[in-house]
Amino acid sequence: MPKKIITEQTLPIALAELDRWSGKLTWALFAERLAGIFGEKSISRHTLLSYPELVDAFNGRKKDLKEFKQHQDKVSDITLESALKKIDTLEASLSRLERENAVLTEQFVRWQHNLYMMPGVDLEKLNREIDKPLVPINRRE
Repeated sequence: MPKKIITEQTLPIALAELDRWSGKLTWALFAERLAGIFGEKSISRHTLLSYPELVDAFNGRKKDLKEFKQHQDKVSDITLESALKKIDTLEASLSRLERENAVLTEQFVRWQHNLYMMPGVDLEKLNREIDKPLVPINRRE
């Protein structure tokens, strides 16, 4: 079985790397940078394409970079240039999180509608069960 490179722990790292990306963005360049970060020899494009979160973030970042390039003026002040890069990174992160939020909101509405349409489902009982607090875990033992 092949080694799993993108996990719950490494996905946020890959997404943050996309948020910081500047310049030309291609799957080959992104895979090469991730391979360096994760200490892998190489990561194939097909491996990255199998993670929908990465594909959505990649496509969104590519679009954002294209728009940023069109509106970017040549700046000679290094401090201003650094601030613009930081703003671009934060806007990319915000844009990605807004897209993820929209997907999750749509999923919630779909689940809510499907539960409502199911015969015999007691929504009050379901709400009570769903809203139960988590069981506390004592990890010091």
